[in-house]
Amino acid sequence: MSEDFPVSFMSDSHHNFLALYEAEKNKLLTFFMYRVNFDRAQAEDLLMDVVVKAFEKFHTFDPNKGLFKSWIFTIAANHLKNHYRATSGKATASLEDLMEEGFEPAFVDVDDSAALAINSENIQEVMSHLSDAEREIISLKYLQDFSNQEIAEMTERNEGAVRTQLSRAMVRFKTIFLKLYPQS
Repeated sequence: MSEDFPVSFMSDSHHNFLALYEAEKNKLLTFFMYRVNFDRAQAEDLLMDVVVKAFEKFHTFDPNKGLFKSWIFTIAANHLKNHYRATSGKATASLEDLMEEGFEPAFVDVDDSAALAINSENIQEVMSHLSDAEREIISLKYLQDFSNQEIAEMTERNEGAVRTQLSRAMVRFKTIFLKLYPQS
């Protein structure tokens, strides 16, 4: 990443940004992958847009108000909402693209014996049946390891609403999983 920003032109603040970004870049890419049906090129494009925005606005980041992780994921979530508004009605890539790219998503923790049978292909299939909002909250909680409070801050909801939405999304995930894979 530093080759994109010549070192001689970077302030200490910019070096700090790059160090903080390095710690979150894979999680951000995974976040976008799940939100755009595993279209890696589109996810990378969205990520680069967010990096540019965050880099330009880094002077507004206040570590006393929250974590960098929450700050940059808020930018990412808002950028994604704007992207969806601008592209509503346009087709996205299929889940098969993920398999071709060799992407392996993290394990989603479901609280019963069906969890043992879940593999990345099963997760991809179930996630493709969920709404955008359900995929987003499951991704933030179980793939990105955000707390309910952090998700509430990023999505501009209260923590109770996040808990309720997450609970409903996981019930729907489980229902779809058991419907698709009844012998599990």
